[in-house]
Amino acid sequence: MSLDVDPGDSALPELLGGAVDEAFLALPRVAGLFRKPRPVDRRTLEKELDYYFEQGFIENPRLFFTFPHTLPSHEILETKPFPSGMRQVIGFASPYAPRNPLVAGRFSSFPENRTGYLVRWTHGREGVKTVLCLHGYLLGHPGQAQRMFRIDKLFGMGLDVALFITPFHWRRRPARRSLRGIFLQPGDPAMTCECFGQAVSDLAASFGILERLGSGPVGVIGASLGGYLAGLFSCLQDTPDFTAMMVPAVDFSTPAGPETAKLPFPVDTSLLEKMRRVYTLHSPLNFLPRVPISRILVVASRGDRLCPFDKTRLLCGRWGWPELHALRGGHWLVFDSRRRGRAWYSFLRRMGFLHTEDLKNTLPSCT
Repeated sequence: MSLDVDPGDSALPELLGGAVDEAFLALPRVAGLFRKPRPVDRRTLEKELDYYFEQGFIENPRLFFTFPHTLPSHEILETKPFPSGMRQVIGFASPYAPRNPLVAGRFSSFPENRTGYLVRWTHGREGVKTVLCLHGYLLGHPGQAQRMFRIDKLFGMGLDVALFITPFHWRRRPARRSLRGIFLQPGDPAMTCECFGQAVSDLAASFGILERLGSGPVGVIGASLGGYLAGLFSCLQDTPDFTAMMVPAVDFSTPAGPETAKLPFPVDTSLLEKMRRVYTLHSPLNFLPRVPISRILVVASRGDRLCPFDKTRLLCGRWGWPELHALRGGHWLVFDSRRRGRAWYSFLRRMGFLHTEDLKNTLPSCT
């Protein structure tokens, strides 16, 4: 077991951090009061859910996920100068075909989502080690990711950096503003399941495209939803050189699971249980990692209300205790963020991505 917990006894940081999270969660709850119920009847919803049971995916979730048989072609859509290198936007046709025929038409009706994207900050040399970043829910703008993942700093230490755009985010998001949060839908577990199926498939294609472009070893860091996807992918593929999960989501049944869904009919216990099982089919809790646990880093916050710490700790226990750092505060407000930076850069050094001198020059400003 590898566990680094701040020994502070005061519960105040967790209370304050959790209060900020609760304020964030209050916004969608209030908006939900004015949202129209999903236009679906019970029979249709139940048939969509039954597909995952009938195909054996609930019993063996690994069977649900598919990977590209052939690597899709890619196109460099944009190239801009970046200090001593360049920033590229790379597009490729998503190779994913929805598994559930009952939702395939709805899933495929968003033309923006049919193109996958990688944003790459590269030195322009082959063989450079690369950090692949996975963004959070409703995020994904490259400028935002550049600040969040300290991409300039990583690039300045000699690494290439790439950003994977999750389905239905950034340029992949629907044109209608009301559908911007379509990736996670407690009232539409089948659609959410297919979103994760596409995310895994497109992420596998992205690894292949980076290799085709001459990248060296590729390690993954994900935050929040990105942490969830990093953990999930590392259970299905051993492609990542390492996996770092920052304030990761682990199980979307809390704080906004199917019981919060707004549907035009009463939901009984039997139907709710079906919804929950499909909605958690893709949880990392259902799998064991294929990436060695010695190459996995988890950094979480003890007062996190969006991605509860008890679920993260449960995941680490099931996985055999990869390196876990428990910070003070919540999802957004963290009181010892320097510890997060020290853990991340020290991990990069141990993984062979940084030299000791790089680490010394970087740690004082880590956040």
